[in-house]
Amino acid sequence: MSVVIPAFNEEARLRKHVPGIAAHLAARHPEWEVVVSNDGSRDGTARAVEDLAKAYPRVRLVDSPRNRGKGGAVKAGMLAARGRRVLFTDADQSSPIGEGDKLLARLEAGYDIAIGSRKVPGAEVEHPQAWHRALAGSLFGVGIRVLCIRGIRDTQCGLKAMTREAAAKVLPQVTSDTAIFDVEMLVVATREGYRIAEVPVQWAHDPDTRIPYDARAALRVWAELFRIRRAQHLRGPVKAKT
Repeated sequence: MSVVIPAFNEEARLRKHVPGIAAHLAARHPEWEVVVSNDGSRDGTARAVEDLAKAYPRVRLVDSPRNRGKGGAVKAGMLAARGRRVLFTDADQSSPIGEGDKLLARLEAGYDIAIGSRKVPGAEVEHPQAWHRALAGSLFGVGIRVLCIRGIRDTQCGLKAMTREAAAKVLPQVTSDTAIFDVEMLVVATREGYRIAEVPVQWAHDPDTRIPYDARAALRVWAELFRIRRAQHLRGPVKAKT
């Protein structure tokens, strides 16, 4: 079992949350690892991981000298992971690591990919986003369904799991290094015929997000969505195989 954590200037959060993640994995899996994918951080992220690895030898660092974006960090970490099942989770633990067990159960049931969702029945959302950010997210969701992929309500929750085989096939085809790389990942997975389970999870918004959202960021996000459509040669949205 591999857990990948993309990290950009996440020293404090890693020191806070990695011990709990390690304890959770050790209690449930005979073989496990935590891979922190450092995305060119300017703080002590790499040093924090090295310190944590002394106490938890199954914690290791994948280090990038430059900041590529969340998508680049996730891809690097997932492709470096050694587990038969690979899960990535955000450093802020907006969805606690225990919620990942729900995703792993779907993999064991035969799905190739399982994604956490805040928008399917059974999801528990604590501390919702501010109204303007939620509105922007809803409009973005419409764009995803019109331009790229249908059949998935929440593409952006930061908790996703897949088999090692699916990761090795899908991620090298993902061209986006941005925070919306998930959209392209799911498009590629659908084209490859993989089954995707959308799983309700517990989630709480962390206002100290590393992905700020304003008018300029919104334009970049929409431009990236159109770029993904062109990169994947989409004439219309694909339908996820669920």
